[in-house]
Amino acid sequence: MSGAPAPKDRIAPTKNVAGELAALAALTLPLAASYLAEMAMSFTDTVVVARLGPLELGAAGLAATIYFSLLLACMGVISMVGVFAAEAHAKNDMAAVAASVRQGYWVSLLLSVPAMALSWHLAPILGLLDQDPAILPFVEAYVQAVLWCFLPYMLTTVLRGFLTALAHTMPILIVTVASVALNLLANYALVFGHFGFPALGVAGAGWATSIVCWAMLGGLVLYIELTPRFRAYGVTRRLLAIDWPVIARMLRLGLPAGGMTVAENTMFTVVALLMWVLGTAELAANQAASTFLSILFMVPVAIGQAAATRVALAQGLKNVPFMRRVGVVAIVTTAIYMVFVALLIWAFPAPIARIFLDPAQAGNAAVIEVTIGLLLIAAISQVSDGIQVVAAGALRGLGDTAWPFLFGFFGFGVVGLGTGAYFAFGLDLGARGLWLGVALGLTVSAAVFTWRFHVLSRRPLPETA
Repeated sequence: MSGAPAPKDRIAPTKNVAGELAALAALTLPLAASYLAEMAMSFTDTVVVARLGPLELGAAGLAATIYFSLLLACMGVISMVGVFAAEAHAKNDMAAVAASVRQGYWVSLLLSVPAMALSWHLAPILGLLDQDPAILPFVEAYVQAVLWCFLPYMLTTVLRGFLTALAHTMPILIVTVASVALNLLANYALVFGHFGFPALGVAGAGWATSIVCWAMLGGLVLYIELTPRFRAYGVTRRLLAIDWPVIARMLRLGLPAGGMTVAENTMFTVVALLMWVLGTAELAANQAASTFLSILFMVPVAIGQAAATRVALAQGLKNVPFMRRVGVVAIVTTAIYMVFVALLIWAFPAPIARIFLDPAQAGNAAVIEVTIGLLLIAAISQVSDGIQVVAAGALRGLGDTAWPFLFGFFGFGVVGLGTGAYFAFGLDLGARGLWLGVALGLTVSAAVFTWRFHVLSRRPLPETA
């Protein structure tokens, strides 16, 4: 493929911890800021919908938890685009970089169509659980609007992996920050009915998200096409060219990666459903606490993506010391950050709860009390939560996805959900019992993922396909 390869300093391995920390920060900070901007959109949605009432908040929270768990699972599969692109970039193979991205589009389409069809029928499926039916119309209204963001967000994830592999994450940040303002305006207009638009309630929040996802995709495509360095890769051309070997490898490694995401998010989704069983107050509290924690969690997510990319870079360069240094620096940096997060939550649980819930509004006092209890439990598991996502990212960069999937299934599904359900219903600890189980599941997963990276990072790197 024509076009100049990336500058050599983009693929030079670091030689010490300080150098790796600087390289990791340069890649992570724009990614983290972009993820935080995305969470600012989620935060906006939650705060706006919360003003409609606890029932609407709980419905939107339940629908979003299930829907975005499905989206994250599919994103786990196409996260391999960034890994493949980074390996090829280390070898200055522009054709292989472009092939990874183009086949990522096809895999995105393959996953999005059935996922959107399933999302359309979410409310009837939830109706089979024989719980309070009053929440179902709000669930249906929200999810049938937000599902139209599925495909554009998947495609945006592919382009994000491409730019991250080339160590160029600033445009991701710029596009995402611009989308925050658009999301705020769209929510204001569509939820409450302003600027001549009808008041759509919870459905308005879903439509706002869909509009913003398409805008983000358009922004990244426009940037790539207007930048000669990235346009040279041709990732927006020859879109009908299918490369079955690349797709097969992407699915072979990506499906277990997505499966691990499924295991983790199934734990949180089932917890949300069990909160619904416990009551509307518990469901709303779960949504409020989870939203706040998700905002702070975007930093470890960004570090995990950066670690996956840089480990894949080491894979392409066949540099074992570089690969080990990447993982260790990423894990230790994350642990330090999450200690500060835990202290923040422990010190200010009540003010955090009141960000989402107005104490003066009828029915919110009980929700605030439950939210505070959940936040205090979450504080003790923050370090484990951060480490598990970063260690999993490092393993993904190494192409190790099958065993982490099995370990994750055990940690999240067996330990997390098993002990959580026992604590909540067997020991009658309610909502706090569910989150205690989650804390145990995250801790076990963090320990096993870190141990596996430690073992594999001491071995010679295998040849890649």
